[in-house]
Amino acid sequence: MKHSQLPMLSKSFCLISPRFNSVAQSWVQACLVLVAVFGLLVQAQASSPGFTIKETPAAIVITTADYEAAISREGAALTVSRGGETVLNGWAASGEGGVFTKGGKPQRIGRLKTMSRQDAAVVLDYDIGTKDSLVRLELRPVGPALQVAVRFFEMEADVGPGFAWRLQDSGQWYGGGFQGWRDPQVWPLNDASMVRSTFLVSGHSQATPLWYTTKGIALRVHTPVDFAYSVNRVVAGKRDGLLAISMPGTAALAYDLFVGRDFRAAVRHALKQMGYPRRVPPAEFFRMPVYTTWVEYKTEVDQAKTIEFARAIRAHGLPAGVLELDDKWEGRYGDMDFDPVKFPDPRAMTDALRGLGFRVTLWVHPFVNPDSAAFAAHQTDGLLLRDSNGRVGLTRWWNGPGAVWDFTDPRAGELFRRKLDTVMRQSGFDGFKFDGGDVKFVVRDAKPARALTAAEYPDLYNAETAAHYGWNETRVGINSQPLGVVQRLIDKHSVWGRENGLAAIVPEALTTSLRGFFFLMPDMVGGNAYDGDKIDAELLVRWAQASALMPMLQFSAGPWHHGPEAVRLCREASELHLRFAAYTYRLAEAAPLTGEPIIAPLVYHAPDDPATFSITDQFMLGTDVLVAPVVTQGAVTRDLYLPAGRWRDYKTGAIHEGGRWLKAYPAPLDTLPIFLRDGAVIP
Repeated sequence: MKHSQLPMLSKSFCLISPRFNSVAQSWVQACLVLVAVFGLLVQAQASSPGFTIKETPAAIVITTADYEAAISREGAALTVSRGGETVLNGWAASGEGGVFTKGGKPQRIGRLKTMSRQDAAVVLDYDIGTKDSLVRLELRPVGPALQVAVRFFEMEADVGPGFAWRLQDSGQWYGGGFQGWRDPQVWPLNDASMVRSTFLVSGHSQATPLWYTTKGIALRVHTPVDFAYSVNRVVAGKRDGLLAISMPGTAALAYDLFVGRDFRAAVRHALKQMGYPRRVPPAEFFRMPVYTTWVEYKTEVDQAKTIEFARAIRAHGLPAGVLELDDKWEGRYGDMDFDPVKFPDPRAMTDALRGLGFRVTLWVHPFVNPDSAAFAAHQTDGLLLRDSNGRVGLTRWWNGPGAVWDFTDPRAGELFRRKLDTVMRQSGFDGFKFDGGDVKFVVRDAKPARALTAAEYPDLYNAETAAHYGWNETRVGINSQPLGVVQRLIDKHSVWGRENGLAAIVPEALTTSLRGFFFLMPDMVGGNAYDGDKIDAELLVRWAQASALMPMLQFSAGPWHHGPEAVRLCREASELHLRFAAYTYRLAEAAPLTGEPIIAPLVYHAPDDPATFSITDQFMLGTDVLVAPVVTQGAVTRDLYLPAGRWRDYKTGAIHEGGRWLKAYPAPLDTLPIFLRDGAVIP
């Protein structure tokens, strides 16, 4: 019943019952007072931001149902606690101690000048030493999240916002970007030490600025510009214990803090905020191994070699899959025309490959080199990124100087896709491997048709290209998660260690998966054989096993170069991939609805078990399959951890109780340790 009906009802009551008129009038008046008070309470609740503010001599304290955030009056230090426990502690607007750089010299955020409440936010202005300069910090509690915006009102070019968090106060940290071309991939980040002048450029591939902690914090940066980044910076011979970023020359920084009960809750919140994938790649993509021509032939690939590669795959009993024609098939980069000498009849080639049981995809990129016909044709139409002088801008990519398509102009995307569609129609390809699109390859002083930062280019590239094709593969992305495209990890080195080699693929794949890029491919089995690296039989086999139960499996180096045992064991790894493909695809199909990652670290599924917090060489496929690959040269046993529950060894059928380590577990070269949750049904 609406409140406005109550006076009408009370009037009727008075008319019908005149002998109780005085009593009724008193009752009605009391009811009306209650209704009025209730209405005010409802209005107050509706307009309430859902938090309270308390001022103390040292801090401004914001309290919500989920957390308490205390921001200091001096230096803008922020401490977040949940249930009385500190879960985040550091500086919300600058480096350690409130320090930032101005004119090349360290300066410090000073005393709080004013505090106000504006539009359900707490706005704090801090003094930074000069009359017309200040730092503004805006804190907006939204449910279990705290949205933070920092703005520097300062004219010096090198001044900018940042933050610095004490690692130890938040438990173990995960996330961040790719850690280096030849640097170790260290996980969790508490054990790392790195200093990067750029985060997105150094990230090379999937570079979402997102971190999680075992105490339930999710930290996500929104500002679409690059920034300096450090973890455990060494100062005076000692690690500083901080995760920090700074954005010199940038006026504003926006980031979100989510406070959940544990690691899993933090991940779930962040994935939902970024957006679940809106579509799923074809089921066959999760089943068929991918074979790329890259390691076998590099840029010397041609039509005859491509067919020879496919025949060798089938002759050695390896399952047919997706044959990926990599660089270099174009006569000139950017023309999207086959080199007529190397590829005299592309259609005959794809027909032959399809006759051998393969799907066929083609390597493409967004670059247009100056010697191409396309470069000459697009000098004046605005479809290539222009520089600050208004001319077609040039960047340097791995195949020389080149222009870049300006996908902010819809005509560029339409023309690019028409070219791709022509190649598909005329030459019989099923889809494309989209390379490039990196932040670092955007023209430095680009003037796009509409406003766009270099940090936003990878997502636009994916949206205008890969997202239009079912058989796609890309290697870049920051906020492309909803597109549901296949993401390949950055090129790997043919080495055993964490230096972007075999031991790096599990932690990097898990980091990428927990960014919301669920449909991932862990690069080529055995690595790329760069810089004189050598692939041997053991490395190839262990790499194939480590990749076998990831969403996609990709080969390049032919196992037949390393003897019959290598062929047999790589075949067995491929057959494992095929055997679990239906289960993997079921997880993929659920992802748009549930946002559950296909692969995840053990800590995601057992967030209350500290033994899982630092495991970097095992992963879960869904909730019921645990994979523990061997990533150490010469090892035939390994220590592995089983979370709580009963687990069945996939190969031997032996049952093991979880919640404990299995020491020196047998894992000879022909064995990938896999455990199924007892009672689980794997299709």
